[in-house]
Amino acid sequence: MVTLFVLQGPDKGQTFDLPSEDPVLLGRASDQVPLTDLTVSRRHAVLEKRADGWYLNDSSSANGVFVNGIPVKGEARVQIGDQIRVGSTLLVFGSPARNVSVMNPRSHENANSDDSAIISTMASNDDSMILAAPEPSAAAMANLRVLLQLTTAISSIYDRDELLNKVMDLVFEQLRANRGFIALVDDVTDKVVPTVVRYRQDEEDLKIAVSQTIITHVLLKNEGVLSTNAMTDERFKRGKSVHSLSIRSAICVPLKGRNKTLGVLNIDSTMANFTYTQEQLRLLTAIGMQTGLALENLRLYQENVQRERLAATGQTVASLSHSIKNILQGMRGGADVVQIGLRKGNIDDIKKGWPLVERNLDKVQTLTMNMLTYSKSRTPSYEMINLPHVLTECLELISPTARDRKVTLLIEMNKGQPPIPADADGIHQAVLNLLGNAIDAVENGHGTVTLNSDFDAVAQEAVIEVQDNGVGIPSHQLEEIFQPFYSTKGQRGTGLGLAVAKKIIEEHEGRIQVTSKVGRGTTFRIRLPLNRGNLPDPAQTHGPA
Repeated sequence: MVTLFVLQGPDKGQTFDLPSEDPVLLGRASDQVPLTDLTVSRRHAVLEKRADGWYLNDSSSANGVFVNGIPVKGEARVQIGDQIRVGSTLLVFGSPARNVSVMNPRSHENANSDDSAIISTMASNDDSMILAAPEPSAAAMANLRVLLQLTTAISSIYDRDELLNKVMDLVFEQLRANRGFIALVDDVTDKVVPTVVRYRQDEEDLKIAVSQTIITHVLLKNEGVLSTNAMTDERFKRGKSVHSLSIRSAICVPLKGRNKTLGVLNIDSTMANFTYTQEQLRLLTAIGMQTGLALENLRLYQENVQRERLAATGQTVASLSHSIKNILQGMRGGADVVQIGLRKGNIDDIKKGWPLVERNLDKVQTLTMNMLTYSKSRTPSYEMINLPHVLTECLELISPTARDRKVTLLIEMNKGQPPIPADADGIHQAVLNLLGNAIDAVENGHGTVTLNSDFDAVAQEAVIEVQDNGVGIPSHQLEEIFQPFYSTKGQRGTGLGLAVAKKIIEEHEGRIQVTSKVGRGTTFRIRLPLNRGNLPDPAQTHGPA
């Protein structure tokens, strides 16, 4: 005997046996299926047994009749396992069941369960993104809000697992799923591999039943499906009790990229808890399409990042190799002169060669320090420093180079300026880089480099200026000079000096500015803030007060 079992509504849990001889009335005035649901009409619908099966007729009810979420216009054929909604009451044509385990919840291996059948399908294409429907409009607006929420949530996620988990969070929030998973197609093996598996808290001890037929259909046809595992279950046809069987409503949709299907998104729910509708199939199909596009965009982003990293690595290696080669050539030349002097026992030749070696050793040290400084982020080791003292040390170190080039060094210091919180070694390196660049920019024998130090009492900032009367920098190059490995010195430059100086000053929360006029010289200006949180004790000042 065929039965109707009430899944939802005031009469939930009741079972009604259906006689096969006479038509069966569904409604509040029915003797066979008396429903107490006030949203159900007195004579809502009629079930009738014919030679080729059962048919459901809508008796012009106020709230309509739905089979598997699809409105019945006139009459519709029903089969074992179909879901019938009248008013707010949901019935199953056949009996529902308790859940049974089919898959280990901690395993991602699919169970080849083929006892599911498709109720409705929805193509995954641009049309599936249009969620407006004649009825109900409120549901269509809610679906649009869900898609907007999804787009906003995943637009700034650049990790695949985080993105998929965010999608599953939203799906579980909006669709009353008991269980669900997202599986992606492996590019190498072409197998569908579960990536995210999710359970509601009260179902963590259950297993996920997966219909391989449904997944294959979704991937091959590129369409979402609404299915139930009750419609083709042989156990119904044998007339046996179904109270221990697992009756579930499920939706499986493709994750569609621009050119191929990337995987599937599958959710299911016990019919006793919820039954999915065609409108929800439409919503999840749109979510699957958005997720597929997001996955493809993420892949393109990661490929682009990888290309940029490789390009940057290649540029770095090329630039460093060029600089190291020039330094080695200088050292080789000096070493050859020293070797000749040693072979001849001529101390004058040794004295000529050694400065070449020493100068290039200094270049190696400078290059190494700049590479180390630029390659890693660091927090300055703050102490209260006497800035004029630190800058004087910089001048003493750069003086031999200036003498060799016959460049005049000038210094203007406000010795009354207060100590400032700074990393002495960092400021030392930044200023040395600026002084070295200034000496390289001026003409041998006629150049002048000036180092200024003052304090801006209004802005509460220390100000350091390095001025030169060199060739100047064209305006179109001013924005590029702080980029790593950008150099206008030819073989004499590494392109790291200004980039490192800028990095050090910004780590101090300061600013570095440049003004220049071609043929008249350049000024680099550093501004370092005096007021910072967690300042060192001013009594512990580095250098003479």
